[in-house]
Order: sequence, then structure tokens, then C-alpha cells
Amino acid sequence: MTSPAHIVCPHCHTTNRVATDDLHNEPDCGRCHQPLFTAHSTALDVDAFERHIGRNDIPVLVDFWA
Repeated sequence: MTSPAHIVCPHCHTTNRVATDDLHNEPDCGRCHQPLFTAHSTALDVDAFERHIGRNDIPVLVDFWA
């Protein structure tokens, strides 16, 4: 088994541990059971932004606009 990756849910912002071998299997959040990977952007407040930047083991694309 490979080491787990920490993935923050885009819906409830819970940090999930997912085995890196299972990342291609479309994993769901352990708390809200929604997909961890979506094809949509997510609007975040300050706390959620800090969680996604600080706790994700995957790259996060950020688009700041006014």
C-alpha cells in the first residue's frame, strides 16, 4: 500500500486521507460523501482557503479576481 495523500473536500472542507493508489478511483469525502474531485471551481472564504492551501497534498489552482 502506498502512503496516503491529504485531500481537502471542496464541499465541506474536511481533510481526507486517500491512498495515492486510489486517487484515480474518484474517491468520495468521508464526511459528506461528495466527490473529492470536481470539474468546477470552488468559492472559498478565508478559513476554507487556508485549509485548502495548508492541508492539501495536491496542487491547488487559485484565481483571484475582483
